Formats: sequence, structure tokens, C-alpha cells
Amino acid sequence: MFRNPTLTIYFARRFAKMTLIIFLVVFVLIAFIDYLELARRAVQRSNFDALIYLMVSLTRVPTVIERALPFTILFAAMASFVLANRQLELVVARASGLSAWQFVLPAGLVAVLFGIFATTVFNPVATGLKEESIAILNSAADGALGADGGTNQQNKPIWIRQSGRDGNSILGAKNSFNKGLSLSGVSAFVFDPSGALDHRIDARSAEYSSGEWLLSHGTITRSGVRPETFEETRLATDLGPDQVSQQLADPQTISFWLLPQFIEISRKAGVPSAGYEMRFQSLLAQPLLFLAMVLVAATVSLRFSRSRDLGQVILTGVIVGFVLYVVTELAIGLGRSGIVAPAIAAWFPSVVASLASVTVLLYREDG
Repeated sequence: MFRNPTLTIYFARRFAKMTLIIFLVVFVLIAFIDYLELARRAVQRSNFDALIYLMVSLTRVPTVIERALPFTILFAAMASFVLANRQLELVVARASGLSAWQFVLPAGLVAVLFGIFATTVFNPVATGLKEESIAILNSAADGALGADGGTNQQNKPIWIRQSGRDGNSILGAKNSFNKGLSLSGVSAFVFDPSGALDHRIDARSAEYSSGEWLLSHGTITRSGVRPETFEETRLATDLGPDQVSQQLADPQTISFWLLPQFIEISRKAGVPSAGYEMRFQSLLAQPLLFLAMVLVAATVSLRFSRSRDLGQVILTGVIVGFVLYVVTELAIGLGRSGIVAPAIAAWFPSVVASLASVTVLLYREDG
């Protein structure tokens, strides 16, 4: 397959180096913007600590950049191929009788390896750092900024209905972490035995522990009574830790290695597991998605182009990559909602994009 090992290693090393450079640039840029936004929200607080908020930004950026990894691969592949074109390396290689696959496949192989690393190593590290950032921010900001600094990971509050020795209650939160066992921005409506609302609890945070919620720093409001503040109060629940996790944990915050366990627990408990299955299949398909991005970049970047054509090449690659990304996100949404089987939704866009790109490259190679 690789007729010239030296040339193969050369192109693979160039693509890997370009990928790491673009990754670091994107990481620094996102961290800088995120830190400025956090600092803007918290700078007027009396306990503002710039170093703590910098740590929060650095620990939660990996989960943000994880969504941008396909574009990192796309831009790195385009940059590698365009640079080789501008330096006439591809022209010389083609003139010596080498096919386009001799410099596309090394980049594709490196992209697959990066995809495997991103799924099996980067994702678990990123999800762990994300939960750490939420815990630090809750502690530093006293809950004023929310667990994610003003943006809700799940885009809407989460609610569960539960019962216990304190009566039936509805518990809601703006954010969850620690596999759904820790909440922030908590509101609880507690009902009496007749079903009428007895009181409302608002708290900065809540922790699940042995059949009860430990709520911290909030108020209890009853009809006709002045609200009572508290440092700590408890709310009993009949839900076990597995049931809480299934209902409150966000699939985006669950490590790749833990997702099979959550899927199995959901199935045994009769709880819909499409969200966890979709996330698991998406991570499994990530190496193929990275390969598809390399092939897409090859279809628009391998032809020798003059300087005036460079902008068109870059624009075309960005548009095609963006369309693939949007289609992938739409498929994920369909799979998460259960309309399409998660495995099909996760793999179909990457498979189609890869086959289409290979078809274009074969047509150009064979004329």
C-alpha cells in the first residue's frame, strides 16, 4: 500500500504536527475567550480570584474543544495538502509515479489514530476536568454564576418527581454533574399528604447521599410566612443513586468507558437509554469521522492551485466540512430522540462522506 515508507512517514509527520499546532491555537483561543467571559461576570464580586477563574477555564475548555476536533482535523489536512502543493512536493511526487493515495492515506491513518486517542483518552479526561471545573466554580462563585458560568449544558432545567418520608416533591436544577448526584441552582416543591403545596426550597447546590438530598445555602418559603434561610437542610427521596443518575446525568458529561454501564442500567430499569447509546456510538464513530474530514480535505486541496485559487480551495473545504458537521449533528439529534437507531445515526454521515470523497478521488486519479 505504501510504496515509499520515507515519504509516508514524512507526510504523516507533517499532518500530525499541523494538527497539534491548530489544536493548541484553538485551545488557547477558546480558553482566552472563556476566561474573559467568566472574569467579566465575576470581576465585581468581593471574592473574585483571577487564578481560580483561570483554572476553571482551563479545566472546562477540553469539553468545548472536543466538539471542534473534527474541524481541527479538517483544517490540519487542508493546511498540509495546500502547503505540499505550494512547495511543489505533490507535483514532484506525482511526476515520480506515486498516486494521490500515497500522501492521502498517511494523513488518514494518523487521523484515525487521533480519533481513537480522542475517544479512549481525551474524552474521559475532558469529562473529568469538566466536573472538576463545575465544582470549583460552584465553590468560588457561591452559585451566582451557575455551574457552567451562565450557560446550561443541557439548555434547559432538569426536573424529577420523587417521594420520601418528607412527602412527595418535585426537584429541579439548572445543572447537574458528578453523574447527576450533584446539582446546582436547585428548586424543590414539597407537597403535604393531601397533595397541596406545603413549601418551596431554593438552594445553591444539592448533593445526593444515602436516600436523601443535602441542600446547601438557600431559603425555605411557606405561604404567609417570612422566608427562612438555611446553611444546610435535607430532603428525603426514595430514589436510589442509579435511578438519580439515569434521570439527571447528562450523557455529554459521562466518560466513554462508563457509558456502557449507564446503557445497561437504563435498559434494566426500563428507562430510555437512547441518549447514552447515541453518545456512545458517536464516540465509537469518531475515528471514521476524522478520516472523512481528511478525505474531504483531499478532494478540494490536492489539485495544484495558484495563489488566486487558494481562497476558493479553503472556502470550499470549510463549506463541505461544515455541511458534514451539521448533518452529523442532525443525525445525533434524531438518534438521541429515538427516531433513528443510534448506531445508524452515528455512523451513517461519516460512512457516506467517506465513500463520496473516495469516489471523487478515484475519479480524479483514474481520469
